[in-house]
Amino acid sequence: MSRHLSSKSIGGLNLIVLAGILGACNQKPPEPPALKPAPAAADTSENSVTIESGRGSFEIIDAAKPWPDDAPADVPRYSFGTIRKIIRTETPEGSSWDMAIDRLPEHALRDYEVALKAKGFETTSMIVAEQEGDRGSVTGIKGPFTVVLIGSGGSMSLSIIQKQ
Repeated sequence: MSRHLSSKSIGGLNLIVLAGILGACNQKPPEPPALKPAPAAADTSENSVTIESGRGSFEIIDAAKPWPDDAPADVPRYSFGTIRKIIRTETPEGSSWDMAIDRLPEHALRDYEVALKAKGFETTSMIVAEQEGDRGSVTGIKGPFTVVLIGSGGSMSLSIIQKQ
């Protein structure tokens, strides 16, 4: 019986040695070359990205800005808070600017409705005064422009649509 154990031990040892030799002979497969990003029709500056498509372009600006530089002059500037994100869209049907706005004063919706009316916009609104500030929406229409402001408390979204 001891002889049987001895041959089993030697056989096991042979398998370990053989596996070690085979493993040492094995070479790692060559690593694939680093992939370089394919050039795309996009501007990837630090705070914005522009995507071009067959139907138009989309630009997303993720930075605090006072007002989009290319927004229509007929639309009153929104100066009641911090614009933290702008999505600019251009299609054959028209252009739009969609903004996310934070840090608003208490009556920002009502104050912007007054600014729209002063610029000749016909407005409709549904504003509810609440403890944390106005909540609701204001829509203004004038010629090819539609302005929609939706807010609650300290944040709002403002959309300007310009039809072609």
